[in-house]
Amino acid sequence: LKFSVSSNLSGPVLFATAAPPPPRLAMATRGLEGWHAAHSERFGAERWQDLHHAMHREVDPLLFLNPFLPPIVAEALEEEYSLVPSSVPGAYSFEMPENPTFQCRLEEFPHENAFFVEVQGPAGDGVSPFALLEGAQLLVAHALQVEEGDEVLDACAAPGGKALVLAGALFARAAAEGRRLTGRLVANESSKRRAAELQRVVRRYAHPVVFEAHGGGAAHIIFTSADLSTPSNSMERNGPYDRILLDVPSTNDHVLLKGHGANTLEQWSMGKLKVHADKQVKLLHNALWLLKEGGIVLYSVTALSKEETDDVIEAVVRKASGKFVLEILPLDQHILCMVPALAAEQTHWGTHLLPDTSGFGPRYFSRIRLVKRTHAAVEHLRW
Repeated sequence: LKFSVSSNLSGPVLFATAAPPPPRLAMATRGLEGWHAAHSERFGAERWQDLHHAMHREVDPLLFLNPFLPPIVAEALEEEYSLVPSSVPGAYSFEMPENPTFQCRLEEFPHENAFFVEVQGPAGDGVSPFALLEGAQLLVAHALQVEEGDEVLDACAAPGGKALVLAGALFARAAAEGRRLTGRLVANESSKRRAAELQRVVRRYAHPVVFEAHGGGAAHIIFTSADLSTPSNSMERNGPYDRILLDVPSTNDHVLLKGHGANTLEQWSMGKLKVHADKQVKLLHNALWLLKEGGIVLYSVTALSKEETDDVIEAVVRKASGKFVLEILPLDQHILCMVPALAAEQTHWGTHLLPDTSGFGPRYFSRIRLVKRTHAAVEHLRW
């Protein structure tokens, strides 16, 4: 089946006419040659040449100011680091200060282009002042459009950059104004090691009040280490959710191109894309069960391939038929304006940010609203 989707926010996804699968060209399916052949076929030879060249460039991270910082500390940092606002809210281009007194010590997560800063002195209210993060991951977190009072799940949260954006949107203003906090952020990571790193990072940045339990209830930020592919996990017990960010493990073509350790293009294959895609379909479908009616899940990957991007969304829409009524949401204008040169590329099922046009990415994401559950789906709910 070929699905068509209306961009009209008032209507659900519509199932359309049957269409034969497109013919596949005979080509290499593994290694460097297969990688080039697959993407040249998808993007066209001329575009692929430009895109491939752009992916060789180092990505300059943006400085994301900690939204929990006292204003006086934020103002000092703006001067010390020569901050210039970027298109992404709360993020800046910057220059490292020459004076060693003002330089912060960084903890690097090189494969994810994330750099976190050690906690500063008392003037910083005991929180880290900023993180250096890739613009696309910041944009994806903003695109979830969380609001105070929302119940939010960051399902694959390590190393923690997107969780910082979400926590700021949920709690920073209320914490600064001394108001009662509402809502909750569940930050999950299935790997125990990465879950520990995630918790350490987020605790450095968020105001201590978000970790306090009030009135016998739970804290406003909860850390879990569960596998979304398994039933009856801690993410489910803390649900259901208004918003879910699902930044799933995927092919990272940028990392493969750089050739870090065992992650090289010689390891790439069409078979691995299929393995990734099968797991991604399962994770996204399972995430739908954790949403409230009217809730939104944002699916995100770092892959270039159609197999891990649009094809996953199409497969989930097909799999969800009879259980859920879904709606694919277009990007609001203020989110589009966060993309440099307004270069977000709309696909049939989502949005792709690519470095030859936007300087961001590769990063794909799709926003899906659960309009309602069918009667059969409701019967299986555990809540």
